[in-house]
Amino acid sequence: MLRVTVRQQKNLLASREWLAYVFLEPTPNSVIVALEWERWRIPFKVEVDLPRTVVETVRAELQDSRGFLYENWVDAAEFCLQNNYNLEEALTWSNNAITQFYGVQTFRTFALKAQIEEKLGKTADAEASMKKALEKAAVFEIHQYGRQLIADKQPAKALEAFQLNYKKNGDVWPVHAGLMRGYSATGDLKKAVEHAKIALGQAPDDLNKKTLEGFIKTLSEGKAIQQ
Repeated sequence: MLRVTVRQQKNLLASREWLAYVFLEPTPNSVIVALEWERWRIPFKVEVDLPRTVVETVRAELQDSRGFLYENWVDAAEFCLQNNYNLEEALTWSNNAITQFYGVQTFRTFALKAQIEEKLGKTADAEASMKKALEKAAVFEIHQYGRQLIADKQPAKALEAFQLNYKKNGDVWPVHAGLMRGYSATGDLKKAVEHAKIALGQAPDDLNKKTLEGFIKTLSEGKAIQQ
């Protein structure tokens, strides 16, 4: 049985004929639950330490049959990374997703490990893990990684990723679109235009073609791409 101290409020906006419970002002860690009946509202706040609660639940779940699927270890580690919580254990979980008998060595698993190591200040380990991730990566995975580096204000590293994509995968879509972005981000607009024109000829659909045409116009006017 739960007992809480509440203070009733007059509901001036509407009258409820039937008793109802409504949820107000939700946040990731709390919500106000209000009992409403006729013109009265009785609210109380429910709060939870969401990261701790989720991690405790997940930790227990990983000890049963769900622990035999690498995806569950990845999801658990990703939750911790996104919430900047329990990172040391999250690193162990990410490593389990790679090294245990149920683990897999993919771009996703190594990149996740690298991100957690970076958060923990283990820069050399993070670079080594990211190198392994890129060795496993498919063309679109490297492309998205490069775009993320641009978003993170790391243009030089982004260009390196796009150049690696070309070295690994050659003259295919969207390699030149990535190089266009990389050279634009590092200020070499002439090179960016060259690769944009090649990418335009490889674009798989009208939407990408129109987007590239806009980029070529922007770059030709001496302006870098802003997205």
